[in-house]
Amino acid sequence: MARGAVLVSHGERLADDLAFAAEVGLQQVRLDVSWAAAKPRAAGYDGSVLEQAHGAATLARSLGLQPWFRLLQADVPHWFDDEGGFADARNAGLWWPRWVELAAGHLGEVSAGWVPFEAPYAMALRMEPTDARKHGELMHQLVVAWRDAWRILRGGPPVATALDVAVERPLGPSQHELDEARRRDQLRWGVWLGGLADGMVRIPGRADREVAELAGACDIVGLAVRSGVETALHRAAEQGPERPLAVTFRPEGATDTARADSVAAMWRDVRGAGSMVAAVTITPFIDDPALPDRPGIATAARVLKDAGHAFLAPG
Repeated sequence: MARGAVLVSHGERLADDLAFAAEVGLQQVRLDVSWAAAKPRAAGYDGSVLEQAHGAATLARSLGLQPWFRLLQADVPHWFDDEGGFADARNAGLWWPRWVELAAGHLGEVSAGWVPFEAPYAMALRMEPTDARKHGELMHQLVVAWRDAWRILRGGPPVATALDVAVERPLGPSQHELDEARRRDQLRWGVWLGGLADGMVRIPGRADREVAELAGACDIVGLAVRSGVETALHRAAEQGPERPLAVTFRPEGATDTARADSVAAMWRDVRGAGSMVAAVTITPFIDDPALPDRPGIATAARVLKDAGHAFLAPG
Protein backbone atom coordinates (compact mmCIF):
# COMPACT_ATOMS: atom_id res chain seq x y z
CA MET A 1 0.00 0.00 0.00
CA ALA A 2 1.47 3.33 -1.10
CA ARG A 3 1.79 6.20 1.35
CA GLY A 4 1.79 9.77 0.16
CA ALA A 5 1.38 13.39 1.21
CA VAL A 6 -0.01 16.64 -0.15
CA LEU A 7 2.70 19.27 -0.72
CA VAL A 8 1.75 22.92 -1.21
CA SER A 9 5.14 24.68 -1.09
CA HIS A 10 6.91 26.30 -4.04
CA GLY A 11 10.38 26.92 -5.42
CA GLU A 12 13.39 25.95 -3.34
CA ARG A 13 11.11 25.16 -0.41
CA LEU A 14 9.29 22.57 -2.51
CA ALA A 15 12.57 20.96 -3.60
CA ASP A 16 13.60 20.54 0.04
CA ASP A 17 10.15 19.27 1.00
CA LEU A 18 10.32 16.66 -1.76
CA ALA A 19 13.71 15.51 -0.52
CA PHE A 20 12.29 15.24 3.01
CA ALA A 21 9.29 13.25 1.75
CA ALA A 22 11.64 10.76 0.12
CA GLU A 23 13.88 10.65 3.19
CA VAL A 24 11.05 9.64 5.52
CA GLY A 25 9.89 6.90 3.17
CA LEU A 26 6.88 8.23 1.29
CA GLN A 27 6.15 6.78 -2.13
CA GLN A 28 3.78 9.40 -3.55
CA VAL A 29 3.32 13.17 -3.44
CA ARG A 30 0.39 15.25 -4.62
CA LEU A 31 1.19 18.62 -6.19
CA ASP A 32 -1.12 21.45 -7.20
CA VAL A 33 -1.11 22.97 -10.66
CA SER A 34 -2.89 26.31 -10.39
CA TRP A 35 -5.34 26.99 -13.20
CA ALA A 36 -5.68 30.59 -12.02
CA ALA A 37 -1.92 31.15 -12.19
CA ALA A 38 -1.41 29.30 -15.47
CA LYS A 39 -4.36 31.01 -17.18
CA PRO A 40 -4.60 34.57 -15.81
CA ARG A 41 -6.44 35.46 -19.02
CA ALA A 42 -8.69 33.43 -21.28
CA ALA A 43 -6.27 33.82 -24.18
CA GLY A 44 -2.83 32.26 -23.86
CA TYR A 45 -1.21 30.86 -20.75
CA ASP A 46 1.77 31.35 -18.44
CA GLY A 47 4.14 28.57 -19.45
CA SER A 48 6.35 29.08 -16.40
CA VAL A 49 3.64 27.62 -14.14
CA LEU A 50 3.56 24.40 -16.12
CA GLU A 51 7.36 24.35 -16.42
CA GLN A 52 7.70 24.62 -12.65
CA ALA A 53 5.22 21.77 -12.16
CA HIS A 54 7.11 19.67 -14.71
CA GLY A 55 10.40 20.39 -12.95
CA ALA A 56 8.95 19.49 -9.55
CA ALA A 57 7.61 16.21 -10.90
CA THR A 58 10.92 15.41 -12.56
CA LEU A 59 12.73 16.04 -9.28
CA ALA A 60 10.19 13.91 -7.40
CA ARG A 61 10.80 11.01 -9.77
CA SER A 62 14.56 11.34 -9.38
CA LEU A 63 14.02 10.95 -5.62
CA GLY A 64 11.93 7.82 -6.06
CA LEU A 65 8.57 9.57 -5.54
CA GLN A 66 5.50 9.24 -7.74
CA PRO A 67 4.06 12.72 -8.47
CA TRP A 68 0.30 13.17 -8.75
CA PHE A 69 -1.29 16.41 -9.91
CA ARG A 70 -4.46 18.19 -8.76
CA LEU A 71 -5.79 20.48 -11.49
CA LEU A 72 -8.41 22.57 -9.71
CA GLN A 73 -8.22 24.60 -6.52
CA ALA A 74 -10.65 26.94 -4.77
CA ASP A 75 -9.06 29.89 -6.59
CA VAL A 76 -10.36 29.56 -10.17
CA PRO A 77 -9.41 32.12 -12.86
CA HIS A 78 -11.26 35.38 -12.31
CA TRP A 79 -12.35 35.60 -15.94
CA PHE A 80 -13.84 32.08 -15.71
CA ASP A 81 -15.71 32.98 -12.54
CA ASP A 82 -16.95 36.25 -14.05
CA GLU A 83 -18.59 34.28 -16.87
CA GLY A 84 -20.49 32.06 -14.44
CA GLY A 85 -17.84 29.52 -13.50
CA PHE A 86 -19.06 25.96 -13.13
CA ALA A 87 -22.63 27.17 -12.58
CA ASP A 88 -22.84 28.02 -16.29
CA ALA A 89 -22.87 24.79 -18.30
CA ARG A 90 -21.66 26.38 -21.54
CA ASN A 91 -18.85 28.30 -19.85
CA ALA A 92 -17.68 25.25 -17.90
CA GLY A 93 -17.96 22.96 -20.89
CA LEU A 94 -15.84 25.31 -22.99
CA TRP A 95 -12.99 26.32 -20.65
CA TRP A 96 -12.50 23.53 -18.12
CA PRO A 97 -11.71 20.81 -20.73
CA ARG A 98 -9.26 23.19 -22.44
CA TRP A 99 -7.39 23.59 -19.16
CA VAL A 100 -7.30 19.83 -18.56
CA GLU A 101 -5.99 19.29 -22.11
CA LEU A 102 -3.31 21.96 -21.61
CA ALA A 103 -2.14 20.45 -18.31
CA ALA A 104 -2.20 16.90 -19.66
CA GLY A 105 -0.21 17.92 -22.72
CA HIS A 106 2.56 19.49 -20.65
CA LEU A 107 2.62 17.12 -17.68
CA GLY A 108 1.41 13.76 -18.93
CA GLU A 109 4.91 12.44 -19.47
CA VAL A 110 5.93 13.04 -15.85
CA SER A 111 2.63 12.52 -14.06
CA ALA A 112 2.07 9.34 -12.05
CA GLY A 113 -1.63 10.13 -11.66
CA TRP A 114 -4.33 12.79 -11.71
CA VAL A 115 -6.79 14.15 -9.17
CA PRO A 116 -8.77 16.56 -11.42
CA PHE A 117 -10.42 18.08 -8.35
CA GLU A 118 -11.21 17.15 -4.78
CA ALA A 119 -13.97 17.73 -2.21
CA PRO A 120 -16.76 18.47 -4.74
CA TYR A 121 -19.44 18.80 -2.04
CA ALA A 122 -17.47 21.52 -0.23
CA MET A 123 -16.60 23.15 -3.56
CA ALA A 124 -20.26 23.43 -4.52
CA LEU A 125 -21.16 24.69 -1.05
CA ARG A 126 -18.59 27.49 -1.32
CA MET A 127 -20.02 28.52 -4.67
CA GLU A 128 -23.68 28.26 -3.66
CA PRO A 129 -24.11 28.15 0.14
CA THR A 130 -27.80 29.04 0.52
CA ASP A 131 -30.02 28.06 -2.43
CA ALA A 132 -30.60 24.27 -2.36
CA ARG A 133 -31.90 24.14 -5.94
CA LYS A 134 -28.93 26.04 -7.37
CA HIS A 135 -26.58 23.99 -5.21
CA GLY A 136 -28.02 20.80 -6.70
CA GLU A 137 -27.62 22.08 -10.25
CA LEU A 138 -24.05 23.09 -9.49
CA MET A 139 -23.35 19.58 -8.23
CA HIS A 140 -24.65 18.26 -11.55
CA GLN A 141 -22.29 20.57 -13.45
CA LEU A 142 -19.35 19.36 -11.35
CA VAL A 143 -20.24 15.76 -12.22
CA VAL A 144 -20.22 16.71 -15.90
CA ALA A 145 -16.89 18.51 -15.41
CA TRP A 146 -15.51 15.33 -13.88
CA ARG A 147 -16.70 13.30 -16.88
CA ASP A 148 -15.11 15.84 -19.23
CA ALA A 149 -11.77 15.53 -17.43
CA TRP A 150 -12.03 11.73 -17.56
CA ARG A 151 -12.57 11.79 -21.34
CA ILE A 152 -9.26 13.65 -21.72
CA LEU A 153 -7.15 11.87 -19.09
CA ARG A 154 -8.28 8.25 -19.37
CA GLY A 155 -5.88 5.76 -20.81
CA GLY A 156 -2.84 7.48 -19.31
CA PRO A 157 -1.73 7.73 -15.69
CA PRO A 158 -4.56 6.73 -13.31
CA VAL A 159 -7.34 9.17 -12.47
CA ALA A 160 -8.56 9.26 -8.87
CA THR A 161 -11.46 10.97 -7.17
CA ALA A 162 -11.13 12.69 -3.79
CA LEU A 163 -14.74 12.73 -2.56
CA ASP A 164 -15.34 14.59 0.69
CA VAL A 165 -17.58 12.01 2.31
CA ALA A 166 -18.79 12.14 5.89
CA VAL A 167 -21.60 10.77 8.02
CA GLU A 168 -24.49 13.24 7.85
CA ARG A 169 -26.58 13.39 11.01
CA PRO A 170 -29.79 15.40 11.49
CA LEU A 171 -29.28 18.69 13.30
CA GLY A 172 -32.51 18.10 15.22
CA PRO A 173 -35.56 15.81 15.52
CA SER A 174 -37.89 17.55 13.06
CA GLN A 175 -38.89 16.00 9.76
CA HIS A 176 -37.29 18.93 7.93
CA GLU A 177 -33.98 18.28 9.65
CA LEU A 178 -34.21 14.57 8.87
CA ASP A 179 -34.93 15.36 5.21
CA GLU A 180 -32.02 17.81 5.06
CA ALA A 181 -29.62 15.20 6.45
CA ARG A 182 -30.78 12.74 3.76
CA ARG A 183 -30.30 15.41 1.09
CA ARG A 184 -26.76 16.17 2.26
CA ASP A 185 -25.99 12.46 2.43
CA GLN A 186 -27.13 11.95 -1.15
CA LEU A 187 -25.08 14.90 -2.39
CA ARG A 188 -21.93 13.69 -0.63
CA TRP A 189 -22.25 10.00 -1.41
CA GLY A 190 -25.01 8.94 -3.74
CA VAL A 191 -24.50 11.49 -6.50
CA TRP A 192 -20.87 10.46 -6.95
CA LEU A 193 -20.70 6.78 -6.02
CA GLY A 194 -23.96 5.99 -7.79
CA GLY A 195 -23.10 8.11 -10.81
CA LEU A 196 -19.69 6.51 -11.21
CA ALA A 197 -21.31 3.09 -10.86
CA ASP A 198 -24.18 3.41 -13.36
CA GLY A 199 -23.94 6.80 -15.06
CA MET A 200 -27.10 8.24 -13.47
CA VAL A 201 -26.96 11.50 -11.51
CA ARG A 202 -29.56 11.51 -8.74
CA ILE A 203 -29.90 14.91 -7.11
CA PRO A 204 -32.67 15.46 -4.56
CA GLY A 205 -35.53 17.62 -5.79
CA ARG A 206 -35.15 16.95 -9.51
CA ALA A 207 -35.44 14.15 -12.02
CA ASP A 208 -32.57 11.70 -12.38
CA ARG A 209 -30.33 12.39 -15.37
CA GLU A 210 -28.00 10.13 -17.27
CA VAL A 211 -24.55 11.50 -18.10
CA ALA A 212 -22.84 9.81 -21.04
CA GLU A 213 -19.54 8.08 -20.23
CA LEU A 214 -19.87 8.76 -16.51
CA ALA A 215 -20.18 5.11 -15.50
CA GLY A 216 -16.73 3.84 -14.56
CA ALA A 217 -15.18 7.30 -15.05
CA CYS A 218 -12.23 6.83 -12.71
CA ASP A 219 -9.41 4.38 -12.11
CA ILE A 220 -9.39 4.79 -8.32
CA VAL A 221 -12.24 5.77 -5.98
CA GLY A 222 -10.53 8.16 -3.61
CA LEU A 223 -12.18 9.37 -0.40
CA ALA A 224 -11.17 12.55 1.46
CA VAL A 225 -12.03 11.89 5.10
CA ARG A 226 -11.27 13.14 8.62
CA SER A 227 -12.94 10.34 10.57
CA GLY A 228 -15.20 7.34 10.02
CA VAL A 229 -12.74 5.71 7.65
CA GLU A 230 -14.12 2.20 8.09
CA THR A 231 -17.67 3.32 7.24
CA ALA A 232 -16.45 5.31 4.24
CA LEU A 233 -14.47 2.42 2.77
CA HIS A 234 -17.24 -0.12 3.13
CA ARG A 235 -19.86 2.23 1.73
CA ALA A 236 -17.67 3.10 -1.26
CA ALA A 237 -17.05 -0.59 -1.92
CA GLU A 238 -20.77 -1.34 -1.78
CA GLN A 239 -22.19 1.63 -3.69
CA GLY A 240 -19.43 2.71 -6.04
CA PRO A 241 -17.86 1.18 -9.15
CA GLU A 242 -15.55 -1.80 -8.84
CA ARG A 243 -12.32 0.11 -8.52
CA PRO A 244 -9.43 0.16 -6.03
CA LEU A 245 -9.99 2.55 -3.12
CA ALA A 246 -7.71 5.25 -1.76
CA VAL A 247 -7.86 7.54 1.27
CA THR A 248 -6.82 11.17 1.63
CA PHE A 249 -6.75 11.77 5.37
CA ARG A 250 -6.70 14.97 7.40
CA PRO A 251 -6.18 14.10 11.08
CA GLU A 252 -8.56 15.57 13.64
CA GLY A 253 -7.56 16.93 17.03
CA ALA A 254 -6.55 20.12 18.82
CA THR A 255 -3.13 18.74 19.79
CA ASP A 256 -0.50 16.71 18.03
CA THR A 257 -1.13 13.83 20.43
CA ALA A 258 -4.80 13.83 19.50
CA ARG A 259 -3.94 13.93 15.80
CA ALA A 260 -1.52 11.02 16.26
CA ASP A 261 -4.36 9.05 17.84
CA SER A 262 -6.55 10.01 14.88
CA VAL A 263 -3.92 8.70 12.47
CA ALA A 264 -3.57 5.45 14.42
CA ALA A 265 -7.35 4.93 14.30
CA MET A 266 -7.30 5.57 10.54
CA TRP A 267 -4.66 2.89 10.06
CA ARG A 268 -6.71 0.37 12.05
CA ASP A 269 -9.66 0.98 9.75
CA VAL A 270 -7.56 0.87 6.57
CA ARG A 271 -5.82 -2.35 7.55
CA GLY A 272 -9.15 -3.85 8.49
CA ALA A 273 -10.33 -3.21 4.94
CA GLY A 274 -7.53 -5.39 3.59
CA SER A 275 -6.35 -5.26 0.00
CA MET A 276 -9.15 -2.99 -1.24
CA VAL A 277 -7.13 0.13 -0.30
CA ALA A 278 -4.35 0.97 -2.76
CA ALA A 279 -2.96 4.16 -1.19
CA VAL A 280 -3.26 6.53 1.76
CA THR A 281 -2.32 10.21 1.43
CA ILE A 282 -1.93 12.52 4.42
CA THR A 283 -2.80 16.22 4.23
CA PRO A 284 -1.14 18.52 4.90
CA PHE A 285 2.39 17.16 5.13
CA ILE A 286 4.32 20.11 6.57
CA ASP A 287 3.22 23.07 8.69
CA ASP A 288 2.50 26.25 6.77
CA PRO A 289 2.72 29.39 8.94
CA ALA A 290 0.09 30.97 6.70
CA LEU A 291 -2.39 28.21 7.61
CA PRO A 292 -2.10 27.72 11.36
CA ASP A 293 -5.48 25.98 11.53
CA ARG A 294 -4.20 23.18 9.25
CA PRO A 295 -1.23 21.63 11.07
CA GLY A 296 0.89 19.11 9.22
CA ILE A 297 2.50 15.94 10.45
CA ALA A 298 5.93 17.62 10.33
CA THR A 299 7.10 21.04 11.45
CA ALA A 300 8.12 23.79 9.05
CA ALA A 301 11.71 22.84 9.95
CA ARG A 302 10.98 19.33 8.62
CA VAL A 303 10.89 17.46 11.90
CA LEU A 304 8.29 14.72 12.18
CA LYS A 305 5.70 15.17 14.92
CA ASP A 306 4.00 12.33 16.77
CA ALA A 307 1.32 12.36 14.07
CA GLY A 308 4.05 11.93 11.47
CA HIS A 309 5.56 8.97 13.27
CA ALA A 310 2.08 7.45 13.55
CA PHE A 311 1.53 7.87 9.82
CA LEU A 312 4.88 6.39 8.87
CA ALA A 313 4.91 3.58 11.43
CA PRO A 314 5.65 0.16 9.92
CA GLY A 315 2.56 -1.82 9.00
